Amino acid sequence: MANRMNNRNEPAHLRQPNPAGTTDQSNQQLSQPDRQRVALDSAPEVPLVPAVAAAPSMPITRSQKSAIISDPSDLLFYTALALLPVDGTVAGIPLPFWTPLSPWLFLAYALVNARLLRTVARRYLPFVLFPLLLVLVSFYGWTTVGFHGWAAARSIGSVVLGLACLASLEIALRIKRLPWKPMVTVLVAAYSVAFLVGMVQWAGVQWHVAGIRQFFARLMYRNYTWQRPQFLFAEPSYIGMHLFGILLPVYWLTKDRRVAVVIPVFALGSLLMGAGTRIVIDVVVAGVLWLAASINFRRRGATIGAVSGIGVVVAGGVAAVFLDPRLSKLASDGLLKGDQSMSARIFHMLAPAWAWTHDLWHTLFGWGAGNISNAVRTGYWGARRWYDARGGLVNNEIRGLQNPPADTFTMSAYVSFITEFGVLVMLLLVVLVVVSLSVHHAWNRTTVCWLILVAYLYIQFEAYACPIFVSAMWRIQANSVSAARY
Repeated sequence: MANRMNNRNEPAHLRQPNPAGTTDQSNQQLSQPDRQRVALDSAPEVPLVPAVAAAPSMPITRSQKSAIISDPSDLLFYTALALLPVDGTVAGIPLPFWTPLSPWLFLAYALVNARLLRTVARRYLPFVLFPLLLVLVSFYGWTTVGFHGWAAARSIGSVVLGLACLASLEIALRIKRLPWKPMVTVLVAAYSVAFLVGMVQWAGVQWHVAGIRQFFARLMYRNYTWQRPQFLFAEPSYIGMHLFGILLPVYWLTKDRRVAVVIPVFALGSLLMGAGTRIVIDVVVAGVLWLAASINFRRRGATIGAVSGIGVVVAGGVAAVFLDPRLSKLASDGLLKGDQSMSARIFHMLAPAWAWTHDLWHTLFGWGAGNISNAVRTGYWGARRWYDARGGLVNNEIRGLQNPPADTFTMSAYVSFITEFGVLVMLLLVVLVVVSLSVHHAWNRTTVCWLILVAYLYIQFEAYACPIFVSAMWRIQANSVSAARY
């Protein structure tokens, strides 16, 4: 055995292998267990750490060249990705201001893979327990203000759906180690189809094609296609949320050039087709953050290019203010009286926020899940006096908030969350994010730009179930994950 070990340590061209068909006599006299030990000892040496161990925190359960699916349940995940742009049709289940399909499919995917949820729960325990905290905090508002069962279920349910998205990302990308490239292909195809749908809608508006307009009037839950393309979104202002809240982070993770093509084409096409005014502001904000995250500022040429690019983006935004009639009117007349849609959005946020200033305890602990309408009713007249004194435009939507329905929305995640669950829980969520960043050493320029972008998008977006926030949380927790499996 010693001779065999010495022989193995010699250079390959000096080794003396046994003739074929012969066996070492010493081996013939060994027992079966000893023969196995000798066989193992003489086996070729292999590295103890596989090449894919570059991301040590990821469970290595599949080869680096993973199959597109590991089991049939993964088709649910891909279907959810394909339906991400479809969040405003009558086919979806209504949630606050949108009717998405993907969150329900993410939930189904998580439940089908329930055996893996314990692993997910251990890694994301604070976030998994968060819905329970929201229910406990809501008891204060439910007992002092009232209880609207369906509205409360939709609010808490939206948070659970968001967690289902987080669990799905963890299961598909970290545990099953599915490859990125097919996922990106599905996303690019889905948003390309959505863009083509928007072009059809634009053609219907431009050339007054009644059949197209009537078809989408029946298809869309809240129809805007009589005036401008809506794509398949809940409303045109959601364009930036999809492009910069979903696709841009995918590009940051994968560096896939197809995504880098889809985003500007979709954004520019939306601008040219007159899909809305918010996309102009979104493009400026996201463009600056994109450049800030991507440019190597240690190189002088790259820095000059980045500053020039930011200047071009800002100049384009300023030019749009003068060229777009709605933006021009907003700039000249102000946010309150420059545009009725903007005025209504502001008042949706202003009414519950006015109630905060007159009810300290409910501001701290919230009015309870599903009780936004109570806060709107409380703050309506105070907000209305302030609003009227500044010449704000008043329409039927604003007048209707005097006696709002139970499923009233605010159009801002911050206003909705603080109204329902209080400032203290909001601060706790911020602390949780900061702690996660620190624990997982995720303080880098891309992640910070990503979080700034998320914070900006939620100013006029309130869907708790949307994957924008939870995908950022997944990226923080999986900071060691790279796109090596791409």
